[in-house]
Amino acid sequence: MRRLLLFFIALGSVIAACSDAGGVDPDAIATPEIAAVRRALDSALIGDTLFPTLALLVFPYIDRASRVAAGGDTTRVVGIELDIRATQAGDSVIADLSAVLGWNGYSATTQTVDSVFFILGAGRAPVDDSLSTRFAPDTAGTGTGFMIHQEADSSVRAWLARGGHLRTTASTYGRGRTQSGGGLELTTFRGTMNGAFAITAKQVPDSTISTVTSAKDFGSGARALKVRIRGSLP
Repeated sequence: MRRLLLFFIALGSVIAACSDAGGVDPDAIATPEIAAVRRALDSALIGDTLFPTLALLVFPYIDRASRVAAGGDTTRVVGIELDIRATQAGDSVIADLSAVLGWNGYSATTQTVDSVFFILGAGRAPVDDSLSTRFAPDTAGTGTGFMIHQEADSSVRAWLARGGHLRTTASTYGRGRTQSGGGLELTTFRGTMNGAFAITAKQVPDSTISTVTSAKDFGSGARALKVRIRGSLP
């Protein structure tokens, strides 16, 4: 776990040189909506150890999130898989991670989103992880998640998982796009992920305040991104 965390910290310094969304998507989400999602995540999770690097990897691509409709609710969902086979200071760093980012309730008037979901699990599809407060990326079956609510003034409240699950049944991708920088080779693949999540979470920092629950089924497929990382860091 510690080795992976150190790798992610070092990785953050070179990702900017490699990240490039590329291509044009006719269903791309408008810039103000993307900005609202980013503000919510930045405000709620900026102190999380893994989040800054994950954000750099994922943010250039979240404008491709799928609409997953259920009744009157339409949630945007994008799946993310990380495939890491690299070295740092001569030590091997091997990790497989899966994440689901989703949100709903965007207001063009206030340029805020009502709810943002960020679920993180160990491994790549198929994944069947239980959610809790702590995440061990090197231990299968363990995951965590956050729910974030953004007020009209852009202030946020966050809830951390106390229970629930992340399940991904399959993922498929097309040809990759490779970029290099800082001793690493990053290849991004676009495709789809199938699965579902459910989360029960308590507000942070004071978990006695409130408990929230949510669930989303994207078994018919949501757009997804796989990032393959190879190479070495000093």
